[in-house]
Amino acid sequence: MDLKPVTRTSVLGAVALWAFYCLIVVVVLPMLFAWSGRTITVLIMIVLVAAVVGGVLALRPRSAEGADYIITSYGARSQGELTVPVPVSELPGLVEETCRQDGELRLRELDARGGRISVGMTFSSWGDRARFTLHPLSENESRITATSRPLLPITILGGARSERNLSLLFHGVAREAESARTNVA
Repeated sequence: MDLKPVTRTSVLGAVALWAFYCLIVVVVLPMLFAWSGRTITVLIMIVLVAAVVGGVLALRPRSAEGADYIITSYGARSQGELTVPVPVSELPGLVEETCRQDGELRLRELDARGGRISVGMTFSSWGDRARFTLHPLSENESRITATSRPLLPITILGGARSERNLSLLFHGVAREAESARTNVA
């Protein structure tokens, strides 16, 4: 499974969609309603400010670090890595158990190389999708690399949700790896 990295450049496409959406709002709404010139000017100013502020916030990176993971977010898109002290062959089972225990993470696909997880719609989001790959680092150590993106590509803000998805996955897998390690010892 191949992951598209989340970088400032990859977020520019979403910002361009957002700007295009804002342009459509400015063009279509005045055509639908008989608004005065002053109302149209106020609408243009509001949409312009929303587009600029949203774009600037989406392009500013944020990082979250834990004991054995790091998550970097650009707007509503996040990517991260988790290192666990278990062989890569055990990771699919740990991911499956994590998703089974956490009701928010729905496992959609899983194999020895990686998989896909979806997170359902909420009041503030149309939902998210996370992809992850599994990598062996040594005989007894592995790494999960994951990305989380909103289902609606025009979404540029809401990074806390995307970051939370990866955090839930990483915390759950780390917890399962620790319990598997203590059961063996």
